[in-house]
Amino acid sequence: MNQRLRVLIVDDQALLREGFRKLLELEPDIEVVGMAGDGESALAFVERLHTSQTPPDVILMDIRMPRMDGIAAIHALKARWPETHIVILTTFDDDDLIYQGLRAGALGYLLKDSSSEQLINAIRAAARGEVLLQPHIAGKVFAALAQPAAPKSPPSAATSAALAYVEDLTEREREILKLVATGASNREIGEALFITEGTVKNHMTNILSKLGLRDRTQAALYAREHLPPHYS
Repeated sequence: MNQRLRVLIVDDQALLREGFRKLLELEPDIEVVGMAGDGESALAFVERLHTSQTPPDVILMDIRMPRMDGIAAIHALKARWPETHIVILTTFDDDDLIYQGLRAGALGYLLKDSSSEQLINAIRAAARGEVLLQPHIAGKVFAALAQPAAPKSPPSAATSAALAYVEDLTEREREILKLVATGASNREIGEALFITEGTVKNHMTNILSKLGLRDRTQAALYAREHLPPHYS
């Protein structure tokens, strides 16, 4: 039997933590290895799990919590353990919080009224290092990406550096990055460019490496902010 996915639940409401635990443990491939009531407790718990060489595969993270909120906890976890896979699970359908969470490195953003199937699929996707957003959230993200860019001031040193990274991409990688910014899947990109889905995945790996990004959501945000007009 394959090893079960190890999940840590972080939420300041005890009844919700327990409810999520009972729901997840109905799945034969998921094991809840612990629960924490705030970001600081989560950091301490993950430290203990890493010390015992049994780190969590996925962390379910609430946002609004005492002592240390979820966004700050994600930043701290990713700084200490970059390979950490985190899914935000919150009641807050707030555009700014969505973007903050994804920029911090979360691989998913779900509302607490999501179905159990959506939650479990997001956990399994995150364990594979894949992004899975609730359809409503994905729609907000890609609608924002599709908005016309506002007129920009002369480029700063940081923007110039970002454009230099874009120049390191091949023409094919730029084409793929442009399609990623529209929300296209690997299959859809392959069909548009007449290449295999496996080839798209290989290009995506190269793009993320060259740009120093963690996942395709960050790549989409990066393309929106830094892709020069003649590439779009």
